[in-house]
Amino acid sequence: MQPTHRPFRYPISIESRQPALEVYTSVLHKVSLGESTGESNDTGITVERILESLSSTDTIAANLSEGKLGERGEQYVIAQFGLLLFITIGNVPFIGDAITTLLGPTLLLTGLFAVYKSAADLQDNLSPWPVPTSPTSGRGSLINSGIYSCVRHPMYTGVLLGMVGLSIVTDSVVRLLLTCALYYVLDVKSEYEETKLVEIYGEEYESYKQEVEGKFFPADWKNVF
Repeated sequence: MQPTHRPFRYPISIESRQPALEVYTSVLHKVSLGESTGESNDTGITVERILESLSSTDTIAANLSEGKLGERGEQYVIAQFGLLLFITIGNVPFIGDAITTLLGPTLLLTGLFAVYKSAADLQDNLSPWPVPTSPTSGRGSLINSGIYSCVRHPMYTGVLLGMVGLSIVTDSVVRLLLTCALYYVLDVKSEYEETKLVEIYGEEYESYKQEVEGKFFPADWKNVF
């Protein structure tokens, strides 16, 4: 005897739900148009209501004409809207290509040189760890000459400059944002590193910090050139 196949039946048919769906759709349509679903229509959102909530054109015109020309901070407004325009179009007219072809590679090469020079000046102190090499090991010593006479953490400076340059060369916003995150990490790491340097070298490092105030960038560029 073969089994009998019976068609599946919904407990509630689609047809029986159709009137409720039509009512629900109608209410949503009325609300979106700002029409009343009852006695009041104060909750409707319309274009007219949005425009009424803004200042009138006469008020805006009066505010624009207020004050003396050249004394209202026009330079800040020009800079603000100029940058907004450049951000929108994704380029800076006339100098956009120069930034990509000149500034990017220059920063990248400068960063690579700073990393090399820092490593060369560190000599036996070179290590990836923020805890400095102990002088008792026969290798650790406080370096305050060479590039370290300009900034206290020139290797981090080189890394940041190189990553900014790479971001510009590759036209990558993501790389630039990650470089900002890298700056924060290196800033925290350098603070921890300097805490350990004070523990090891004491007043000698404190004097070095007072003499070389710039952590990543020189405090006085005259001493660099």
